[in-house]
Amino acid sequence: QQFKRFCFVGGFGFVVDSLFFLLLTQFTDDVMLARLISFWLAASATWLGNRIYTYKHQQFSSIFYQWCKHMLTAHFSGGINLIAFWLTKDILSIPVAFCFGIFLGVFSNYFLANKLFLLAIQIKK
Repeated sequence: QQFKRFCFVGGFGFVVDSLFFLLLTQFTDDVMLARLISFWLAASATWLGNRIYTYKHQQFSSIFYQWCKHMLTAHFSGGINLIAFWLTKDILSIPVAFCFGIFLGVFSNYFLANKLFLLAIQIKK
Protein backbone atom coordinates (compact mmCIF):
# COMPACT_ATOMS: atom_id res chain seq x y z
CA GLN A 1 0.00 0.00 0.00
CA GLN A 2 2.80 2.40 0.90
CA PHE A 3 4.59 1.74 -2.42
CA LYS A 4 1.38 2.53 -4.33
CA ARG A 5 1.05 5.79 -2.45
CA PHE A 6 4.69 6.61 -3.17
CA CYS A 7 4.10 6.00 -6.90
CA PHE A 8 0.93 8.08 -6.84
CA VAL A 9 2.80 10.99 -5.26
CA GLY A 10 5.57 10.59 -7.86
CA GLY A 11 2.95 10.78 -10.62
CA PHE A 12 1.55 13.91 -8.99
CA GLY A 13 5.08 15.34 -8.99
CA PHE A 14 5.35 14.65 -12.72
CA VAL A 15 2.09 16.53 -13.30
CA VAL A 16 3.28 19.48 -11.19
CA ASP A 17 6.61 19.50 -13.02
CA SER A 18 4.96 19.35 -16.45
CA LEU A 19 2.31 21.98 -15.79
CA PHE A 20 4.70 24.49 -14.25
CA PHE A 21 7.23 23.92 -17.02
CA LEU A 22 4.58 24.59 -19.66
CA LEU A 23 3.31 27.63 -17.77
CA LEU A 24 6.76 29.09 -17.21
CA THR A 25 7.80 28.66 -20.85
CA GLN A 26 4.92 30.98 -21.71
CA PHE A 27 6.61 33.75 -19.70
CA THR A 28 10.28 33.22 -20.53
CA ASP A 29 12.39 32.12 -23.46
CA ASP A 30 14.91 30.63 -21.03
CA VAL A 31 13.81 26.97 -21.00
CA MET A 32 16.54 26.01 -18.52
CA LEU A 33 15.26 28.55 -16.01
CA ALA A 34 11.73 27.23 -16.50
CA ARG A 35 13.01 23.67 -16.10
CA LEU A 36 14.89 24.47 -12.89
CA ILE A 37 11.92 26.21 -11.29
CA SER A 38 9.45 23.51 -12.32
CA PHE A 39 11.79 20.80 -10.97
CA TRP A 40 12.13 22.61 -7.65
CA LEU A 41 8.36 23.01 -7.33
CA ALA A 42 7.79 19.35 -8.23
CA ALA A 43 10.40 18.15 -5.71
CA SER A 44 8.70 20.24 -3.02
CA ALA A 45 5.30 18.88 -4.02
CA THR A 46 6.50 15.27 -3.78
CA TRP A 47 8.02 15.97 -0.37
CA LEU A 48 4.71 17.38 0.87
CA GLY A 49 2.72 14.55 -0.74
CA ASN A 50 4.89 11.88 0.81
CA ARG A 51 4.78 13.61 4.19
CA ILE A 52 0.99 13.91 4.39
CA TYR A 53 -0.07 10.89 2.30
CA THR A 54 2.57 8.18 1.87
CA TYR A 55 4.16 8.30 5.30
CA LYS A 56 1.32 9.94 7.24
CA HIS A 57 1.62 7.50 10.17
CA GLN A 58 5.31 8.16 10.82
CA GLN A 59 6.87 10.53 13.31
CA PHE A 60 8.80 13.29 11.57
CA SER A 61 11.57 15.65 12.53
CA SER A 62 11.25 19.38 11.99
CA ILE A 63 9.45 20.26 8.77
CA PHE A 64 12.23 22.49 7.49
CA TYR A 65 14.98 19.96 8.30
CA GLN A 66 13.03 17.15 6.60
CA TRP A 67 12.35 19.30 3.51
CA CYS A 68 16.06 20.20 3.29
CA LYS A 69 17.09 16.51 3.45
CA HIS A 70 14.52 15.64 0.77
CA MET A 71 15.67 18.45 -1.49
CA LEU A 72 19.32 17.48 -1.06
CA THR A 73 18.67 13.90 -2.16
CA ALA A 74 16.26 15.03 -4.89
CA HIS A 75 18.99 17.22 -6.37
CA PHE A 76 21.33 14.29 -7.01
CA SER A 77 18.89 12.64 -9.40
CA GLY A 78 17.51 16.01 -10.38
CA GLY A 79 20.97 16.95 -11.61
CA ILE A 80 20.95 13.96 -13.94
CA ASN A 81 17.44 14.91 -15.05
CA LEU A 82 18.38 18.53 -15.77
CA ILE A 83 21.70 17.70 -17.46
CA ALA A 84 19.96 15.19 -19.74
CA PHE A 85 17.34 17.83 -20.59
CA TRP A 86 20.01 20.46 -21.26
CA LEU A 87 22.05 18.13 -23.50
CA THR A 88 19.07 16.96 -25.56
CA LYS A 89 16.78 20.01 -25.72
CA ASP A 90 18.36 21.24 -28.97
CA ILE A 91 18.52 17.78 -30.54
CA LEU A 92 15.12 16.42 -29.54
CA SER A 93 11.91 18.36 -29.19
CA ILE A 94 11.52 20.11 -25.83
CA PRO A 95 8.74 17.73 -24.63
CA VAL A 96 10.80 14.64 -25.54
CA ALA A 97 13.90 16.07 -23.83
CA PHE A 98 11.75 16.88 -20.78
CA CYS A 99 10.46 13.29 -20.55
CA PHE A 100 13.89 11.81 -21.29
CA GLY A 101 15.41 13.81 -18.45
CA ILE A 102 12.67 12.71 -16.07
CA PHE A 103 13.12 9.07 -17.11
CA LEU A 104 16.86 9.18 -16.38
CA GLY A 105 16.21 11.02 -13.11
CA VAL A 106 13.68 8.41 -11.96
CA PHE A 107 16.05 5.59 -12.90
CA SER A 108 18.96 7.16 -11.02
CA ASN A 109 16.75 7.96 -8.03
CA TYR A 110 15.60 4.35 -7.84
CA PHE A 111 19.17 3.08 -8.26
CA LEU A 112 20.58 5.43 -5.63
CA ALA A 113 17.78 4.69 -3.17
CA ASN A 114 18.41 0.94 -3.48
CA LYS A 115 22.18 1.37 -3.11
CA LEU A 116 21.79 3.63 -0.08
CA PHE A 117 19.30 1.20 1.48
CA LEU A 118 21.66 -1.75 0.96
CA LEU A 119 24.57 0.27 2.32
CA ALA A 120 22.55 1.15 5.43
CA ILE A 121 21.76 -2.54 6.00
CA GLN A 122 25.44 -3.50 5.65
CA ILE A 123 26.52 -0.81 8.09
CA LYS A 124 24.04 -2.09 10.71
CA LYS A 125 25.49 -5.65 10.55
